[in-house]
Amino acid sequence: MKKNSLIILPVFIFYIAVFRFIYLENGLSKIIQVCFPIFSGVLLAAILNPVLVFFEKKLKIDNRYISVIMTYLFVFLIISIVVKTITPNIINSIAELSRDIPRLYRKANSLLSLLSDELIVKIYLAEIAQKLSSILTAIINNALTKVINIFMAFANTLLSIIISVYILIDKESIINWFKEFASLFIGRKAANDIVRISHILYRNVSSYISGKATASLIIAFLIYIGSKYIIKCPYPAIDGMVIGITNMIPYFGTFIGSVPIVLINVLYTPQKGALLFILILILQQLESLIIDPKILGSQLSIKPLLVIISIIIGGGLFGPLGLFFAVPVAALIKSIVDVYMLKSLKNVHIIDKS
Repeated sequence: MKKNSLIILPVFIFYIAVFRFIYLENGLSKIIQVCFPIFSGVLLAAILNPVLVFFEKKLKIDNRYISVIMTYLFVFLIISIVVKTITPNIINSIAELSRDIPRLYRKANSLLSLLSDELIVKIYLAEIAQKLSSILTAIINNALTKVINIFMAFANTLLSIIISVYILIDKESIINWFKEFASLFIGRKAANDIVRISHILYRNVSSYISGKATASLIIAFLIYIGSKYIIKCPYPAIDGMVIGITNMIPYFGTFIGSVPIVLINVLYTPQKGALLFILILILQQLESLIIDPKILGSQLSIKPLLVIISIIIGGGLFGPLGLFFAVPVAALIKSIVDVYMLKSLKNVHIIDKS
């Protein structure tokens, strides 16, 4: 009884502390804001763990500190190479697009004038100009706030990196502590099962995310090559970047990303916009039939209907981030439910036999 009281008391205090903040004004958002570096650190550690395992298992580096240092050096090297090679092209494309915006605006104005009444178009365009003006004014007025936010983001990033370093160094100790803590409530066997299932889920989801990221990089590169050297579009780096990012969203991502870049290229030259749309359709089919099956395989074992439902719910509740993480989260929930059902059915069979 005394042991249970010692366990229940800190849990009860934690429960009261959390719900005290939730019921305050913006309490939940404040908790998320405060804990954001912790969540980011855990996520970063989970992303970098395969690299750490590669250094330890494949390269036979036994010292954990050296492996962690090598992991971060490798990641920083990759990021610096990507930034050095890709960033100039993206900056050039953005600069060209910003110079062409007045001309594209006039073209859009003339096209809208052909499609609807001139007075309605003028009112609509005047509203757009007014909104743009108010946005620019707000940006100028909030410049100091933006600078402070940048410093806060830098501080959060630094904290996240520090937290991820400590997690990678002590990951076995953290897992063992979690098992001991969970066994106090649900028993040692159940705690071991949870840890084992978590390892399987982590391996499957990380394989899916890394595979999807690789497929998106391939598609982005192919879009960039086709846009720049075959179709000769004016903003190839933007075309590749937008498709590469939105392609992380299953099924709909490529089409979501294609809408703005195709419209911009249509305004520049209708033929180029049409050819770019055809190129995106061809590469989307290539990805579905060849790239995804080769790279992703069937790590998540998740049906298309569940994918579509998860994307709708995730996007509706959490916006763009919900679209990106909907499928992995749905796969996690499905796997947990499958394991629970399997264990329940086994228990039913044992009861029936007895």
